[in-house]
Amino acid sequence: MNLDKMLAAQNDFDQQVITSHGIEWSQKERLRNTLVALDIELSEFANEAQWFKVWKKDKQINQAKLLEEYIDALHFMLSIANQKKFEGFMSIYYDAIEELRESGFDGGLNGIYLELKHNLLRMTEADDGQVFVLKYTKSEYSFKMSWYLFIAIGLIGFDFTTEQIETAYFEKMNINKERQKNGY
Repeated sequence: MNLDKMLAAQNDFDQQVITSHGIEWSQKERLRNTLVALDIELSEFANEAQWFKVWKKDKQINQAKLLEEYIDALHFMLSIANQKKFEGFMSIYYDAIEELRESGFDGGLNGIYLELKHNLLRMTEADDGQVFVLKYTKSEYSFKMSWYLFIAIGLIGFDFTTEQIETAYFEKMNINKERQKNGY
């Protein structure tokens, strides 16, 4: 997965949207808006995946729609990385992913999903730049963990491949660009 290419494409798209819509906001306002958008997309993904719907007997999951919802969330993860200059925290540690695949998610998909949301919410807290965990500030650590959990959900929880994710990302980016051209 070419994250550099994806980050650059997302940055270009975000800047085009900001310019074409005349959006003026502070960095804090923009980050919060992006976090809310990401939260909504993650919820739409969870709703499509239905793992938490223990009461539902007939869970017919549309894999294409599920991947599309995951990609919608990915757009906002990339936006946050660009806004906060966190591109360097977006590595995919395949050995760690495989270890997690073998051991399983603590608390299942509900556990990892809630941990992801907790880390994203922590990014809104004041960050004084002091070391929070290891060598990372609170926002750096929270994003790094969020990214890892997000990728783990896709690769382990739903068996998406990095190739599928990248292809779907650029397909959706093309749709988003067309929407913007047409006054979306």
